[in-house]
Amino acid sequence: MNANPDFSNVYAIIMAGGRGTRFWPAGRYSRPKQLLAISSEETMIEITCQRLFPLFAPENILVITNREFVTEIQNLLPIPSENVIGEPVGRDTASCVALAAAILQRRDPYATMVFLPADHLIRPVQQFHKAIINAVSMAISGDYLITFGLRPEYPACGYGYIEIGENIFKHGYRVKRFLEKPDIDTAQSFFNSGNYYWNCGIFVWTIETIINEFRKYCPDIYSFIHALIDADNLEEYLEENFHLCPKISIDYAVLEKADSVLVIEADFFWNDIGSWSELKKLYPQDEDENTIVGNAVVQNTHGCIIKSDSETLVCVLDMQNLIVIQDGNGVLIYPRDSESQIKNLLQLLPEHWK
Repeated sequence: MNANPDFSNVYAIIMAGGRGTRFWPAGRYSRPKQLLAISSEETMIEITCQRLFPLFAPENILVITNREFVTEIQNLLPIPSENVIGEPVGRDTASCVALAAAILQRRDPYATMVFLPADHLIRPVQQFHKAIINAVSMAISGDYLITFGLRPEYPACGYGYIEIGENIFKHGYRVKRFLEKPDIDTAQSFFNSGNYYWNCGIFVWTIETIINEFRKYCPDIYSFIHALIDADNLEEYLEENFHLCPKISIDYAVLEKADSVLVIEADFFWNDIGSWSELKKLYPQDEDENTIVGNAVVQNTHGCIIKSDSETLVCVLDMQNLIVIQDGNGVLIYPRDSESQIKNLLQLLPEHWK
């Protein structure tokens, strides 16, 4: 296995197509999670891109997003403008991988892809780079599909899980199966077992390998990839045909079927910042375990998370375990254990969600 792969033909593909419904009122249909400044003053996609330097050259970083966000992302990121590709319509992660694979096949048939979300928090950068180098080496050495898993810190219900099998390389295991977000009892059994990792949603593979896996397990997307590769005008073909690509996740399309999937144990801090409750892990707490971001005053209040604009004062009195979010013209208040209901609430607010 090559310990120091040449990164001149290794490409980072940032997937930036989500909407982030759980981040209302800061997040809107026209202002998705990846364009929010949640963990710092920079947007999530800026943080993700900066994390890739200097391991990746700017020209080797691509972003696939909704076409309505192309110009904004081009203005935010120090990468070539043509490397920000807009999907005409969202078709889930398998189509995103297929589009990236076709673009790279047209550009560099010997490319290796590092596929990662635009809205996760990872640190320190040095450990992340070491893990990516290791994963690229493994992917090249044996035509493997590589993913990253994090050893659970507690029985979480909000993450997908990976059950590990045979040890192949140092800290690298065959994947037995991928599992959806569990209920609390199942999450506790996963945690007690020691054979399950949180799924970080980061993947590494060569273009040749992933296209071949599509051929075996998802022939419709395989045909779509080759149509993209052969298209005289890629933009026109996408506009006319992208909506016909099967809408399916890369997990269902390939990863849950393939027998060459390996998981590497991640030795870096990772958080997908999936909801406002994650602010507690990103910011300090006061003596009453309140997390306050912005301009707030609390009294006789315990275990609350409060975020506001700097110019808007939020006051909380005699409350416990609430989340209070103010942004622009929106205010959201709910018990911390009601986070899963926010999507249902937004169905009542179609105009404000936009």
